[in-house]
Amino acid sequence: MTDASDRLTHDLFNGARSRRDMLKLLGIAGAAGLLGGPLLSGRAQAAAKHFTWGTNADYARPEFLAPFLKASGIEVQTSLFADPSEIITKLQSGGAGVELLTDGSYHAQITYDAGVLKPIDTSKLKNWSKLIPGFDKAAGMIYDGKTYGVPYAWGTDSMVYNHGIVGQDVDDLAILFDKEFAGRIAMPNGLFESVVVAALYLGIKTPFAMDKDQLDAVAEVLIKQKPLVRSYWNDIGDLKNLMATGEVAVCWGWQPLLEIRKYDVDVRWTHPKQGELAWYDAAFLTRDANAESEAACLAFIDYLLGEQYGAMIGKDIGYRTTSTAAIATMDGKLVDSLDLAKPDAFLKNAVWWTSPTNPAGYQAVWDKVLNA
Repeated sequence: MTDASDRLTHDLFNGARSRRDMLKLLGIAGAAGLLGGPLLSGRAQAAAKHFTWGTNADYARPEFLAPFLKASGIEVQTSLFADPSEIITKLQSGGAGVELLTDGSYHAQITYDAGVLKPIDTSKLKNWSKLIPGFDKAAGMIYDGKTYGVPYAWGTDSMVYNHGIVGQDVDDLAILFDKEFAGRIAMPNGLFESVVVAALYLGIKTPFAMDKDQLDAVAEVLIKQKPLVRSYWNDIGDLKNLMATGEVAVCWGWQPLLEIRKYDVDVRWTHPKQGELAWYDAAFLTRDANAESEAACLAFIDYLLGEQYGAMIGKDIGYRTTSTAAIATMDGKLVDSLDLAKPDAFLKNAVWWTSPTNPAGYQAVWDKVLNA
């Protein structure tokens, strides 16, 4: 789900291979201060001098990784992918050579079930306490009482509307099913998201674990909605165009839609009373990590939660960090543009986006809607 995917797994996959070798001894104190705390511990100094991160291009831009290399002497090599299943298949067969993996809340259960992850000892993370409250226990990262993932970027998907067309403030998903806006409604085509949105609208409390009767009710409401829908969108760029031109007045969408405000389009993000979807991208240790590379990975995870990384991804690519330390370093305009001043406004009524318990049943519902 990226833009989904909301979303942040995205750039990590480009391969940030900025390379300086080792930190000069006299620079250690200054570099550690730059990173906002004692990033380099005995653990990190004893770590391997490189490890491989499976991620996307946005997250792994060379300029994002350079401060970590400078401060620690540890090189982050990258294995870029568009779909984490590519890496998982290699990890299952052996020889993937990926010690740290970016995965999202919407896919983490699948990765855990594949048996390729190792638990993370969060007591070894100096910046663990810097997480925005709630992310330390977010769905999809704790299994059998053990923490497997550390979220570093996040977002929510919700309803977005053109206030100039709608003419009033909106906080009810009912508008997505309102005949008044027939032909000017857009819904997502992928990731079963429309199925989940309809579940929220119907008040279903477990939208990712629906039984047959609930799925049938969702199919019915979506089929009834279908004549009102202008587009089942696949690409966020296409949705931006539809909203900017006024062809679509209200939609379920992603945070990048708000970028069209710069064209004086009064689009607004809502926090529907029925709820919105929260997702995160997290760092997961894989079973390919040995003792030395695991120490290097933990040092890097601490960096992701420190002052610099989250501020850079916010400023340069508009992603929200999970780090309160990074938020504290941002200027007020950036904090406001990312809606990070009060993250609880997004999270208090949000449902964590996790893998459906019955993917085949969800797919059957969506196929039924599209073929109706």
